[in-house]
Amino acid sequence: MSFYIIKSSGQQELFDIKKFRRSLLKAGASRTLIGKVVREIKKRDDLRSTKDIYEFAIDFLDKTDRPIAARYNLKRALMDLGPAGFPFEKFIAEVFRAQGYDVEIGKIINGICVNHEVDVSAQKDQKHYMIECKFHNRRNLKSDVKVALYIKARFDDIKKAWEKDPNHGHKLHGAWIVTNTVFTSQAIAYGSCVGIHMLDWKHPKETNLPDTIHRLGLHPITALTSLNSHQKKECIKAGFVLCRHARDHKETLKHLRLTDYQIKKLINESEAVCSLTEKK
Repeated sequence: MSFYIIKSSGQQELFDIKKFRRSLLKAGASRTLIGKVVREIKKRDDLRSTKDIYEFAIDFLDKTDRPIAARYNLKRALMDLGPAGFPFEKFIAEVFRAQGYDVEIGKIINGICVNHEVDVSAQKDQKHYMIECKFHNRRNLKSDVKVALYIKARFDDIKKAWEKDPNHGHKLHGAWIVTNTVFTSQAIAYGSCVGIHMLDWKHPKETNLPDTIHRLGLHPITALTSLNSHQKKECIKAGFVLCRHARDHKETLKHLRLTDYQIKKLINESEAVCSLTEKK
């Protein structure tokens, strides 16, 4: 059975059942559970947009396996880190920290011409990276080539100052741009040409942002379907952005007026989200 759906951009296309199955596999769903979701979708004539299908899948998974629902909820969860970009910067800092980097957020770094506030600076061994985070709170917004051009100009100004430093040694310096949506093809082409690392929802193919998050078990607290919008915002205000840190934030959860039982259940759910792996 095939049918057309309306994408968030307003374009119409055939529903890609294979792509939908892959997204559920990445979330850790079993083939049996995926089969159940797909069969239910095929029965529903009212599900004719990506939003409708997404909402239905989240609701279905929430009733059957909440940790899977949380992982499948990742794209919305990253947007729920907003509306401002700072929580997303903090989240990306955690992604690099989990890979062995020493990180700083919002550091002022001297350039040759002017000083620059860098979203995240990360260091490991002889590697030093300037990481700029482009946060969007709408799915169809993209980061274009102007963003990459701007970051390259800032990076070059900082790099010149680094290289004039007598204590510089032989450090490797580089720049990253990370977004929670996608870059345009021109932005990716330019980044590849000038040596900027680009990380978005789809790029690079095997190590994109969702794949990295799943591999490292770094799911945002906003992914949990058991918390409402207000509770998620309060967690973020308290500096609590990762599911894996739930056990360390019992006091924050108490301030949300959750019972001891609810807190225990939420911690267990959070840890289950982080420990799940993609089904092969």
